[in-house]
Amino acid sequence: MARIEDLIKDIADLSLRNQIAIEVGKLKARKRFGLVFEGHLPEVVQLPGLPIKPGSRVAMRKDKAAGFFIVARTINGKKVSLVPERGGAEQAADREDLVVVKRFGDPMYPALIPVDRLTQVPGKPYHTLINAENYHALQLLIYCYERKIDVIYIDPPYNTGARDWKYNNDYVDGNDSWRHSKWLSFMEKRLRLAKKLLKPDGVLIVTIDEHEVQNLGVLLRQVLPDARIQMITIVMNTAGSMSPGLFSRAEEYAYFCFFGASKPCPMETDLLSVSKPTTQYWFPLFRSRGLNDRPSKRPNLVYPVAIDPEKLRITATGRSLKDRRDAGKVTGNLDDWRPPRSGKIDNMPVVWPILDTGEMTTWQMEGPTLLKLAKQGFVRVRRSKNPDGHRSFTISYVKSGNRKKVAAGAVKVLGREPGGALILEGGARTTIPKSTWKVAAHDARLYGTTMLRNLLGASSFTYPKSPYAVSDAIQTVLGNNRDGIVLDFFAGSGTTLQAVAMLNALDSGRRRVILVTNNEVDEKTAKELAAEGIEEGTARWEREGIAESVTWPRVRYSLEGKRAEGKMIPGEYLNGRAISEGFEENAQYLKLDFIDPTEVKRGDMYDSIVPILWLMAGASGDLELGKGAVKYHFPKGCPFCVLLREDHFKEFAAKLAERSDITHIFLVTDSVEAFYEMVGQVGGSKRCVQLYKSYLDNFKINLEPKYAD
Repeated sequence: MARIEDLIKDIADLSLRNQIAIEVGKLKARKRFGLVFEGHLPEVVQLPGLPIKPGSRVAMRKDKAAGFFIVARTINGKKVSLVPERGGAEQAADREDLVVVKRFGDPMYPALIPVDRLTQVPGKPYHTLINAENYHALQLLIYCYERKIDVIYIDPPYNTGARDWKYNNDYVDGNDSWRHSKWLSFMEKRLRLAKKLLKPDGVLIVTIDEHEVQNLGVLLRQVLPDARIQMITIVMNTAGSMSPGLFSRAEEYAYFCFFGASKPCPMETDLLSVSKPTTQYWFPLFRSRGLNDRPSKRPNLVYPVAIDPEKLRITATGRSLKDRRDAGKVTGNLDDWRPPRSGKIDNMPVVWPILDTGEMTTWQMEGPTLLKLAKQGFVRVRRSKNPDGHRSFTISYVKSGNRKKVAAGAVKVLGREPGGALILEGGARTTIPKSTWKVAAHDARLYGTTMLRNLLGASSFTYPKSPYAVSDAIQTVLGNNRDGIVLDFFAGSGTTLQAVAMLNALDSGRRRVILVTNNEVDEKTAKELAAEGIEEGTARWEREGIAESVTWPRVRYSLEGKRAEGKMIPGEYLNGRAISEGFEENAQYLKLDFIDPTEVKRGDMYDSIVPILWLMAGASGDLELGKGAVKYHFPKGCPFCVLLREDHFKEFAAKLAERSDITHIFLVTDSVEAFYEMVGQVGGSKRCVQLYKSYLDNFKINLEPKYAD
C-alpha cells in the first residue's frame, strides 16, 4: 500500500493537496506511539442540586434519550422555556422534570457539605470520605493537595461487559462496540488529573483483571512516561472464576507506577513464600566471589587463623601471604600458592581461607580486626561438617550493620557461647516482595465478601477486595512512611481506609486516607425505586446509594468496632485483634456540591468553602463552620484561620500571634497588592492563600484538556 504522502501527491487541486498534507502532518506529530481510541467522547454529570435558570444546560429526568436543552427563559415559578441544544423548536417544561447537566470541562465551582463525623482521637488527623463523581473530586483535590499525595491506590471498573460501570449515566455492557474506547477515555482523563496530585516520589497503584490489563499497561506508559512501571500478579481467588471455554481465573493484576526516588519497601514476607525468612546474623568469613577473592588481589587478607579445638575459640593469627611474599618466602603466582596442611600456631591447628573446591580465596578482614571482633563476640567458630575437607573448622562473623544494631540495643544479646561468640535473639528478616503474590489472606471471596458482610450485617455490594491484600499493597510502598497520605478515588466499599487503619495499628502510624466514591445506586435497586416513582436525587434514592449505604457505614463500623445500633461486631483479624476493638482513628464524611461563583465572590457561600480550607490545612481538628463569622474565623483546634474583612486585619493579626499552631492563612481580598502586603506581615513559614480569587481562578481554568489541540 502506498504511503499516505504518495497518495496526497496525486491530488490535483494544489490548495486541497497542501491543506491535507498539513493536517496529516499534525496527526502524525501528535500520535507517534500508543493507544488509538476515541478520546473526544464527552462525559456529563447530572447536578440535581443546582437551580434551573436561564442559560442552564438541562436534561429530562425521565427521558435521557431526549438529549440536552438550554433554558431560554423563565415562564413562571414552575415552568421554563427550553431550546434543544442541537437546534429545534422552543418548548415549555416543568422545572421538577428537569435536572442541570454539565459536561466535563465546563467551569464548575465545588463546595463540600459535612454529612457525618467520627471523632475518637482528639488531635489526630481525619480520614475523609467524599461523596462525589471522581473527576470533579480530583479537580477539587488538586486545589488542596497538588503534588502532596504519597500513594494513589485505585481499583477502577474492570470493564468486563457485565454492566459494572456507567459512562454518561448509562451502563456499559458487552454489546457496546465502543466500550473499550469509552473505558480508555474515562481512565485517561482521571489519570491525567491524578498525576498532578502525586508527590515527585509518589506511587500510583492500579488494580485490574484480564479484560483491560494490556490496554491499561500501554495507557499508563502513555500518560505517565516518566514513571517506572511494573505489573504484579496477585492470586485473589484460589477457587477460580469460571468463564465458558476458558481457563478458570485465579489472579488479577496491579500496576505499580514509581516516580522519582520511590521504591518498594522491605517487608517481613516476600508475599510469595509460605514461610517467613528469618534474620541472618552470621556470614562466612571467607570470600566466595567478587573482585577481591583472589590472593593476588589482597594478599594481606590471606593468613592462618589458629583455633582452640576444645573451646572453639580463635587464639591467634599468623603472617599474611603479603608478609611472606615481601620476606621472599613466597614467589611466583600467588593464586597458585598453597599452605602446608600440617601448619600450627602455638601448637593450635590453623585454618586458611580455602574453598571447598580447593581454591585459595581471602578473608573478609585483616588479622588484627578479626582478633578484635572475636574478643567482642562477633566471630563464631564451628567444626566443619566435612573434617576431611580443606577446612577443619568454619569461621563466621557479624557484619557491621548488625554490629551497630547490637550496640544500639535493637538486636538483643541473650548470652555467649563457650567460645565467646554472642548469642543473638532471632527475628524476622525483611525482604523486597516478589512480583507474584500468593497469600491466603488476599482471597477476595474469603476475606473480602465475608469481611464486608460481617461488618455491615448484610450487603449486596459485589466483589469487595480483601483488606489484607490492599494493606499489603500499600505497605509495600508506604511501610517506611508512617505519616503518608493515601488517595483512593474509586473507593467502592471503602476497603482502602480499613486497610490503612490496620496498617496504622501495626506500627502506630498516622497515615491518612482520602476516599472518593459517588453515591450510585445499583441497577436492580434503581429499577425498583423507579417503579415506585422515586426519582434520582431524592432523599430515599440517596439513602440507597453506595456512599450512604455501604462506604460510610463500613468506615464507621470498622473504626468503632460496632454497628449503628450499638451491636459489637464479632470475629477477629488474622493477627488476633478483635474486630470489636475498632481502631484509634477519626473520619469525616463530606458530600461534593456545586455553587454559583457570583455568590462565592460576594462571600455568601463561605460555610460551603470552609470544609475545603479544612481539607487543605491537613484535615486536622474538628470541622467547624463559620457560624455567622463576619470579621475573621479561627476554627477551634484547627490549624487554619480566615480573614473575612480586610479592614479588621490588625485585630486579626494580633489574634493570629497567639496561635502558634496555625499553618494555613486564608485572606479575603480583591487586591493582589493588599494580599502580599498582609502576607509580608503575618506569612512567615505559613501557607497564605488569597480568597476568593484563588478558588475562582482555579476552577475557572481547571478544565478538561481539549483533544483537538
